[in-house]
Amino acid sequence: MVHTSFPLVSVITPSYNQGNYIRETIESVLNQDYPSLEYIVIDGGSTDDTLSILEQYSRTDERIRFISEKDRGQSHAINKGIAMAKGEIIGWLNSDDTYIPGAIRLGVEMLGRHPDWAMVYGKANTIDESSRKISDYYVAPANFKQLFDGCMICQPATFIRKNVMLDVEGVDETLHFCMDYDLWIRITQKHPIGFIPYPLANARTHDTCKTTTLWSSVGIPEILRTSVKHYGSISKTWLLAYQSHHGDKGLTGLLHYLRNQSTFDCLPTVTNMNRYDDSWVPPRFTVTVESDPGCPVNSLLIKGRIPPESAPHLPLYFKFRCTVQVDGQPAGSHIVGSSFLLNIPVQPMNEKCEVEILSSFFLTSSDKRMISFVADEVIPLSAEESNVIKTILSSSVLLKIG
Repeated sequence: MVHTSFPLVSVITPSYNQGNYIRETIESVLNQDYPSLEYIVIDGGSTDDTLSILEQYSRTDERIRFISEKDRGQSHAINKGIAMAKGEIIGWLNSDDTYIPGAIRLGVEMLGRHPDWAMVYGKANTIDESSRKISDYYVAPANFKQLFDGCMICQPATFIRKNVMLDVEGVDETLHFCMDYDLWIRITQKHPIGFIPYPLANARTHDTCKTTTLWSSVGIPEILRTSVKHYGSISKTWLLAYQSHHGDKGLTGLLHYLRNQSTFDCLPTVTNMNRYDDSWVPPRFTVTVESDPGCPVNSLLIKGRIPPESAPHLPLYFKFRCTVQVDGQPAGSHIVGSSFLLNIPVQPMNEKCEVEILSSFFLTSSDKRMISFVADEVIPLSAEESNVIKTILSSSVLLKIG
C-alpha cells in the first residue's frame, strides 16, 4: 500500500557475505513505524547464506527487493542503489548496522520541518557482534569547515535527499573506506545539513569490519588524500591518526607517505644538483628544478644537519646563515641550526629554475673538500604540497624534522 501523504524513503544496503548480521539489519528496516518505504539491497555476489535470507524476506514483503552480482565494491553498490531508488529520501544502512525504532519517521519529520536541509543525521551507538552497546558513537553538529577537523557524522544515522545525492553525483567509487566522509564534505560544500540530538542507528564493530581490518592500510591513506583534495591540508586529528599507526617518521617522512599514496596531482623534480655522493654539500649549493607549467614549483624543502663528529668544536646552539638566490635573483636569507628543515620559497619565471644556497659556515673534510652541511633530503614542492607543509608546521602536532 502506498501512503501518498508521506514521502517515499529508499533505504539502500550494500551487502557482501554478512549473513551473520543481515537478518537483524533487514528487521530493523522493515519494522520501522514509517508507512512509505522501499528497501533495496545491493549484494556483491555473496557466497554465504545472505541470498537465502534475502529471498526469504523478498517473498513475504513487497517493500524489499535485491540484486546479487559482482560489483566494484561498496561505493559502486551504493550508486547502483541510488539509481534504482524511487524515493525522495535516501537512507544508507550497511549490512551489519541497524536502525533504532522510529529512526526513519524522525528523520523524515525533521527534513520536512527544515526544507533547506540537504540531509539530517542523529546520534548513534557502537555495538558488538551480539548487538550489545559498547559506547556512544562520536557525533556532533557539523558543517564544511568543521569536517576538516574530523568526521563527526555516523553514516547509518543519516537521511539524505535524493536530489542532493544526484547533485553531488553520488558516492566516489575510487574510495573504499572514507567514501561517506568524502560525501559529507561534498554535500556541505553546497548545502546546509541538520543534526538532531536523538539516537537513530547502531554501528556495529567486529573483527571483520572495515574499520577494524583496513583502518591503517586503506582508511588513513584515503582520509589524508580526501582532506588534501577538499581542504588543501591535513588537520591535527588526522595527523595524530597517521602518527599513531605509522609512527613519527617526521615531516619529510609524512611527505613521502603522501606522495606514495598519490595524494598530489603533479610534482616538480630535481634534475641536477652539486650534492656529493655522501650527501654533504659545498658552501655554494646549487639545485636545478623542473616542473610542469600547470603545476610549478612553489618551494624547496631541505632537511640538513651538521654531524657532531664532523665539527665537535661547535657550540650546542650553533647557528649559521643561508643566503638564497633563484635564477640569479636574491630570494632572502635564513638562519638555521646544526639540524634544520629549511623551506625556501621559489617563484620561478620558467619551467626550469636554479636555486643557489650560499652558506656562511663551511669546513674542510678529510679528503680536502670544502663542505657546509649534510643535505639528507632535497625536495621541490608544488603549491599544494607547500600549503600542507605550512599548515602542519603551524599546528600543535609535534613532528620530528625528519
